[in-house]
Amino acid sequence: MHFHSLDYVLFLVCVVCGFWLLANRGVLRLAFVFLASCLFYMAWNPTYIVLILSSTVLDYTVGGRIHASTTITRKRGWLLLSLIGNLGLLGVFKYFNFFASASADVARVFGFAFEPPHLDVLLPVGISFYTFQTLSYTIDIYRGRLKPAPGFLQFAFFVTFFPQLVAGPIVRASELLPQLQGRLGLSPGSVGNALFLIATGMVKKVLFADYVAVNLVDRVFEDPGAYSSAEVLIGLYGYTLQIYCDFSGYTDVARGSASLFGLDLPENFDRPYQARNPAEFWRHWHMTLSSWLRDYLYFPLGGSRGSPARAYFNLGLTMFLIGLWHGAAWTFVIYGLLQAGIMLAHRFVQRRYGKGRGHVDPPLVVFAKVFGTMQFVVLSRIFFRAADLDNALAVIQQLRIGSLGVGHVSGSVWAVLIGGFAAHYTPRGWFEHIRSSFVRLPAPAQGVVLAVVGAGLMTVVSKDVVPYIYFQF
Repeated sequence: MHFHSLDYVLFLVCVVCGFWLLANRGVLRLAFVFLASCLFYMAWNPTYIVLILSSTVLDYTVGGRIHASTTITRKRGWLLLSLIGNLGLLGVFKYFNFFASASADVARVFGFAFEPPHLDVLLPVGISFYTFQTLSYTIDIYRGRLKPAPGFLQFAFFVTFFPQLVAGPIVRASELLPQLQGRLGLSPGSVGNALFLIATGMVKKVLFADYVAVNLVDRVFEDPGAYSSAEVLIGLYGYTLQIYCDFSGYTDVARGSASLFGLDLPENFDRPYQARNPAEFWRHWHMTLSSWLRDYLYFPLGGSRGSPARAYFNLGLTMFLIGLWHGAAWTFVIYGLLQAGIMLAHRFVQRRYGKGRGHVDPPLVVFAKVFGTMQFVVLSRIFFRAADLDNALAVIQQLRIGSLGVGHVSGSVWAVLIGGFAAHYTPRGWFEHIRSSFVRLPAPAQGVVLAVVGAGLMTVVSKDVVPYIYFQF
């Protein structure tokens, strides 16, 4: 059930109406949304609901045990059980086949050959997201920063809440559980803002992400040799726009949907392509993943404390794992190494040549930094998008040829590319003005605007459903 489908719109309307009809029955309405979320998840693969429910039961139990334990040894033991259970499931379903195959590849280099074992299983949708969510619960209780959920139903609601279940944002228990314990409510302004977010997400997905994917990006990566170097480069820019509009569009719909329940989900994107350096980029791209790994991996490792070598190691490992989190393939290993390498280089340059926080760069320097950062983002995503290493090398080889000509890029694709990037680089105030203007409209006028937007999207929607990119992670 994709967000950009009529099925989802009808599902959302039914669940929201049922939720507020049960407003005076707290337990029943939590149970209602929990069951609806389970049905939502089962629309992809009914069998894998067992995994998410097992993870939910495990961490609810472990969280309570950690809180009740009187010794640090017992607390650590229960936390270890949570880590093994959650990361074990993630490792088996997402990484087992890759590491088995990689081990065989390495063994062949040293003259040993064996057939690696292979698990014939599908990757459960959203497993990387809900695994990190449930882990945040047990870790924060262990650290004394969170108390256990008052009941299993509230915790199950947090884990399975359908707007953010499949592709984030990665919501921590400390962010959502307190909201469930308060009094939820809606106002005309919050409804208008929610509808605006949902419409914005739909436009990003259908008009920009899907259109440029179907009409340019997919074609370039399927057969890069059929395109000039210039067209391949344009395809890479197209993918850069596609993945942003696809993922941030999903987040917009998720946040807007949650707002209709009176719940706030965290921001996940903040104009990342305006970043002036790699560190700033990762503070503005997939923010909930970056902050999760910072708080639960980078800081526990020691962060920037200790020796310079240890600080570089901590940073490099965290960035490498950000790359590997996205997928189990050699392409993502290389992507992770590239991210680690550029972050380490940036840290070295900042420590050696940085001018301090008070320094203000002139406009030309700002432009050069944004432009340079963007080029690294665009080129590194060859390995993010490519089907395998051979595909990535074919793209790189075609870029090296240096051939010109853009005859395969249609006028409509040019319009979408220019319009998409122009919208991203406009001042933030413009977008806020449009949003506030929509929110101030009376409900009938809002309905007319949404109808016009919906009709417009129907004229450009792809005949084949284009899945969200982050569903595969």
